Amino acid sequence: MDRKFLDDRLRELGIYSEYYHRLELKPLAAYLPYDETINCVLTGYWEGNRRLVAVTDSRIVIIATGPMVPTQVNVIKRTAVTSWKFNKKFLLSNVQIEAEGKTYVFAQTQGARQKLFNWAMEQPVREYEE
Repeated sequence: MDRKFLDDRLRELGIYSEYYHRLELKPLAAYLPYDETINCVLTGYWEGNRRLVAVTDSRIVIIATGPMVPTQVNVIKRTAVTSWKFNKKFLLSNVQIEAEGKTYVFAQTQGARQKLFNWAMEQPVREYEE
């Protein structure tokens, strides 16, 4: 996927203006194939670092990068997700995802992403082939 294709999808979702400057979008665009659909993007702290979380129709891609930090990519298959919860609070919203016996908690997420995140997680899951 190229960056323009990714930017167009973020515009469709109505969230481009909030994420166009994120450094993580460049490696995300390079990582995803064209046939994978992004349904939600949000950021949050996980394991001490700010991460970008992209929910697609087949995976949840977690990316951390920066000018002085090597890019780190973690992937959760959507078929492995057993539960999720978006806890919306005034300033300290978080997302909790349980998959493969592990719990991922992303702290300080954007509370405005609750509706989009829940919608993305309810979409039909497409089996990802590596």
